[in-house]
Amino acid sequence: MRLSEERIAVLARNTCDRLLDEELIDLEIDEERFFFLVEQLMLQDLRMEDQIDEEAASWLQKHRPYLQDGTPDWEIALEKVKEDIAISKGSVIR
Repeated sequence: MRLSEERIAVLARNTCDRLLDEELIDLEIDEERFFFLVEQLMLQDLRMEDQIDEEAASWLQKHRPYLQDGTPDWEIALEKVKEDIAISKGSVIR
């Protein structure tokens, strides 16, 4: 993941606090439970993105071995494959 779990916890807490402070949501659950759920959703989303990254790189290595990792052509192809994989999983990246 691009962010540590500790950083994600801080972001989740800040997000929850802001939503509550600005009265953008009305909670029917405990605030700590709300924080926990938001944090878990953030972690799940970032883990899925990592999984998509790995699948896309693996696919490219198998199906486009002539592309070299790190080159502009690789990066363009990687983004396209990541997008296709994300869509197939019902997700959106970016």
